[in-house]
Amino acid sequence: MVFSGRPSTACHACRPARRKCDRAPEGCSQCRRKGQECPGYPDPTALRMRNETTRVTQKQASKSKALTKQQRPPRQESTSSSPSYSVQEADSPSSLQSFASFGSCASPSAISVPLSPDTDQQSISFLFNTFISATPFEPYLASYYAPDSPRDDACAWAIDATALAAYARHSRQLHNQDEAARIKYAGALTRVNAALADPQAAVEDRTLVAVLVLALFEATMFQASSAPTSWLAHTWGAMQLLLLRGAGQVASPAARLLFAHTSNNVKATCIQRSIAIPRHFLALDQQVRGLLDSHDPAVRLANLLHRVSNIKAKSREQEPNLALLLEAIEVDQEIVQLCDNPPSSLGYTREPLACGPAWTYKRIVHTYPNLRLCKVWNSVRLLRILLLSFLGDDIAHFRLDEIHADPQTLSGLNEYARKHMAEVAADVLATIPSFVHEENSVKTFYSPGRCLGWPLGILEMSSAIDPERHPGSREDWLHLFHFG
Repeated sequence: MVFSGRPSTACHACRPARRKCDRAPEGCSQCRRKGQECPGYPDPTALRMRNETTRVTQKQASKSKALTKQQRPPRQESTSSSPSYSVQEADSPSSLQSFASFGSCASPSAISVPLSPDTDQQSISFLFNTFISATPFEPYLASYYAPDSPRDDACAWAIDATALAAYARHSRQLHNQDEAARIKYAGALTRVNAALADPQAAVEDRTLVAVLVLALFEATMFQASSAPTSWLAHTWGAMQLLLLRGAGQVASPAARLLFAHTSNNVKATCIQRSIAIPRHFLALDQQVRGLLDSHDPAVRLANLLHRVSNIKAKSREQEPNLALLLEAIEVDQEIVQLCDNPPSSLGYTREPLACGPAWTYKRIVHTYPNLRLCKVWNSVRLLRILLLSFLGDDIAHFRLDEIHADPQTLSGLNEYARKHMAEVAADVLATIPSFVHEENSVKTFYSPGRCLGWPLGILEMSSAIDPERHPGSREDWLHLFHFG
């Protein structure tokens, strides 16, 4: 991922024309002068990230191919029917899933040797043993792919498609496997549509699981040059299925897991898009929450997710004001209280200072009982990062008279953001060893480490980090994030 800068704050008409825009609340004067309706302004809190992985890997593949032609002797004609693969690379699962990362966790193990010559078996093994570890899918997805489960319904086809797509990226053999994955994906969509047309099948657990897995497929195949519209469509579709099922259909443990998973996806989408959680869904969520596992961290953190979503939505929909900035500080302080006094079910160990490996940031390391809990805490920290970015980065886009704050107050808000952002950054970096597998002095990330992309990407470019107070921090973080 390469940071492309913050979007221009000019309106959507002035920006492409490169005109100076005064961003008047009732519509910019340039549009009024031209006698046209002002189309509105972009979200100043949005980050723009460009994925360079595909371009770089294709360039490297071309170099490798040219070098191979120079070095290898002419190849003899082969009678083998094995397909040849072109090396490409696509995005890892989208950062939209960072908040939707609550789930039980077993110790992940990277698959380095094929378990079977059959690609389908390899991909399914990779999906269940590695790719979905420490995600909400881990506690329940395998039960929907048991030996006695249907193999020709939407759920099975969606799982097959996602397994092929995920394993193709792991093995860097995309060409034929991606084609097979898309064929399975198309078949899954056909079967989902057929299930939705049947009132009885539409509310079955396997239909909801199919839609959730299709969202995972889209996140796996996501290319940064396009918008994540398909992921959003599946997430919104899953939300509509929950509304159709109603509060009465959360009686079984499996149904409660599905509800919690879908609810987290919806909230993650709202926070990422800076929109409020839909009221009709929020009412259902509050009605069902008492039936969910009270020890589930996702359930315990629901109120914080709701409040951060509301602040993000207000920052986009309303004129900036001091009351909203103070609300952001209030929510941040609630999160600080949780961090300072966590319940026993969320406990972890802060190792003594300077006792971590030499390659870690300031040798600060946290130890977690499992990756599930580690991801939960990084989700909490991501909420703080969003709030502190709003206080430190985003208010720089507004004038003092817009915020209705004096320079001293504004300076205090910036200082608060700088101080606490540095603390949060150190805590996020202290979790990196939990996601790292080291063998023969070679360090690589476990698959769940992809959840670090969003928080590290924001921290890398945040102006709330003072380079004079924390020299070298940004370079250290880049080194840690890209060493694998």
